[in-house]
This record gives sequence, C-alpha cells and structure tokens, in this order.
Amino acid sequence: MNPLLVFDLDGTLIDSAPDIIVAVNRTLANHSKPTLSDELIISHIGEGIKKLIADLFKDAPLEPADIIALEMEFLKTYEEEMLQKTRIYPGVEDFLSRYQGPMGIITNKNEIPAKVILKHLGLDKYPWVNVFGADTLEERKPSPLPLRTMMKLAGRLPGNTLMIGDGIPDMVSAQRAGVASIAIGFGYTATPILESYEPLAVLEHYQELSGLIERISVRA
Repeated sequence: MNPLLVFDLDGTLIDSAPDIIVAVNRTLANHSKPTLSDELIISHIGEGIKKLIADLFKDAPLEPADIIALEMEFLKTYEEEMLQKTRIYPGVEDFLSRYQGPMGIITNKNEIPAKVILKHLGLDKYPWVNVFGADTLEERKPSPLPLRTMMKLAGRLPGNTLMIGDGIPDMVSAQRAGVASIAIGFGYTATPILESYEPLAVLEHYQELSGLIERISVRA
C-alpha cells in the first residue's frame, strides 16, 4: 500500500518567492519602511503571514489590531501579485501524474489564495485528499492537527505517511504527529537546519522522489 504523501506548498511544490517578495516590499513601502533583500524575505516564508508581518514590523509598537490590518493589507497586495511569477518546480507534475497513492497539501498560506494558485497552475487537477491552509482548521503547522486530520481522511496511519516540505513547521509537525519526513533541499530553508530535525532524506529533485519512497517503504 503506497504511503500518503503530504506536501507543503511554497518552496516545496511551487516557487512562489518572487511574488511574495514583491508583495512584502510593496507593503513595506506603503509604510515608508525600506525594502528588504530577497534573501531576508525568503527566510521568513513558511511560518505564515502573521509571523512574516510581525517579524518585519517588530521594531514598531504594534497592537494586535495593527497586525491584523497589516495582514489584510499584505493579503490584498499579494493577491494582486501572486499569479505573476510563481511557477511549479521541475519534475513535480511528472511525479504527481504517476504516483498511485493518496496525496494531500498542508500549507501555512491561507486556504483561498492557496487554492487560487493551484487552479492557476493546473495543480488542482490532481486527486488531492484535501488542501489545508493556515486558516482551514483550528491550528496550523507546526501543530500536528492538520497532519492527523489528513491521515484520518486518507485512512492512513503515521507509519504509512510521509510529510514532504522545506520548512521548520513541516519538520516539527511531522515529529509531533509521529510521521516521517522528507526535507526539500531546494526550498526556502537551509538544508543543515532541516537536517537537524532528522528527516529520512533530503530531496534535491522530484525525479528522485519515486525511488526514494520505494527505498523508504522497503526499509520500513
């Protein structure tokens, strides 16, 4: 029985950084703050918009209502930009079209923009068990709740599930759910950081994923 594969989205299935960078810097410019380097913004991707905004405005005395207003402003700006340069990583569609087991997506991007991007890129045609965004359930990654809910929907146990992602929230949620993980080596988090969470392997290209899953399944 092929394992359930649960994918992160940004930095895992798609390279969305160029559009996020533009939206972040537009938001900063609107508040007379200096724009930031691509590398610095990319380092904040993966933990969700609230964390991103809070980190980038941490020097300002913001009330909770201010954070919410900034988040909504960023969301509006990002929705204007998010279909411009975002692309699917090489090999993703070839793998998705061939894999015979259940697949799901858990992202810390909100559900609606995540699904809009999936539709725009044609990734909505694959038979996902479900697509969970940061606002789909009561908790988001690194909570184990999204993974546990996805496993329940797919009828899979932790021993027959793999979390595939490029971020610390992916690795931590997998550990908390008792699920093995595969780290993305070409995403937005440095590989040594991901390796500290002891993933089973680091994926460098999607053409390697089928063989990697087969080896993991045999070892298990």
